[in-house]
Amino acid sequence: MVKKITDKPTYIVNSELNIGQSNWDHPDHLAIGQRKMENLFPTVAIEAGQSSPLRFDQPLNTSDVVCTDPLDTSRTLSFDDFLNRRLYNDALMIVHKGNVIHESYRNGMQQNDRHVIHSCTKSLCSMIAAMAVEEGKLNPNDLVSQYIPEFKAVTAWNEVTVQNVWDMQAGIEYSEDYTQPDADYWSYARAAGYYPPLNGEQPIGARAWAIKHLNQQNYPPGSAFVYNSTLTNVLGMVLENIYGKNLAQLFESKLYQPCGAESDGYFNTDSQGFPITEGQFNITLRDFARLAYPIVNNGKTLNGKTLVPSWFIEETISESNQDKLIYQAHVSDTVFTSGQYKNKFWVLEPEERRFTMLGIHGQFAWFDLEKDLMVVGMGSYPKQDGPLMMTTLKILWHTIAEHV
Repeated sequence: MVKKITDKPTYIVNSELNIGQSNWDHPDHLAIGQRKMENLFPTVAIEAGQSSPLRFDQPLNTSDVVCTDPLDTSRTLSFDDFLNRRLYNDALMIVHKGNVIHESYRNGMQQNDRHVIHSCTKSLCSMIAAMAVEEGKLNPNDLVSQYIPEFKAVTAWNEVTVQNVWDMQAGIEYSEDYTQPDADYWSYARAAGYYPPLNGEQPIGARAWAIKHLNQQNYPPGSAFVYNSTLTNVLGMVLENIYGKNLAQLFESKLYQPCGAESDGYFNTDSQGFPITEGQFNITLRDFARLAYPIVNNGKTLNGKTLVPSWFIEETISESNQDKLIYQAHVSDTVFTSGQYKNKFWVLEPEERRFTMLGIHGQFAWFDLEKDLMVVGMGSYPKQDGPLMMTTLKILWHTIAEHV
């Protein structure tokens, strides 16, 4: 049963070091800030239920693994140095053919710690949307305004379908450039409670922000991929209206308990009680692996239960020249030049059937379907994202794939 953990946050992570709401994500604070988000947001616990045990096999000998140094490609680094000094990794798990062959923790994180997974939460929300389609409750080709009445009067939403929102091709004017202080993202983030409001602002919450600010169009729907975190909150609003339940309840009953999680998950909400499904789910590394595993296992959990329909996985990774053009239309990806974005998954190497859940600061669940391989990671990379972080992740994923 979903229960409140934090009703009124203290907004303090470490009082002695003055780490709180305004600076939890500074590079030197991330290692603790990302493990204490319940101090910064109203938070509810998602109950675990009956746990499914992980299966452990002969561990990968990482002492023999070397990685190309992304800062100097003429040199290599040991696996540990690469994780510590280039990726700033907090926790890593490798699952090959259903068996855990590597599990490690660093940077102060321990096995039972919860870590925010940021935008990997988007992919989990997407999995619930796939269930709604399978149940006949959601048609991806319907207009979003059929499910969210507040958008019926907004011209920008006249032709936007659920699938457009799912694929971040809504064409709604929005900027999520973390380097620009006036980007729309920062206004949203303050409204949702990530940071203190500026003078004159109110923390109105994710729902109200979306209805108030997502009201202009700059691309025809379906013509360009524009990364927009707030669109996943819109998808969450659709799901809440379909099921008549809070998203936290949906995560618990449809995803978290069926996957066999062993520890309660924490869902941070805005001031209005809306679970921030674009990026504020907090779980242990082992439970992240349990949640992600069905994606590499034809939709089935560790205990063999179907969680998501297999068609959803195949649809997500299907290679498409049109999707590649749409992916590159707004901002060019110089690291994964044949990438696509589908159903809130980054399909970065569709020709190799490789794709990933991805969150800022180095959160990921990466899948190689041909090798029956999954790599799950949590990190404290000092920047939110960027070509260097993506290059570093690419080196890690490819190196692991070569050694299994």
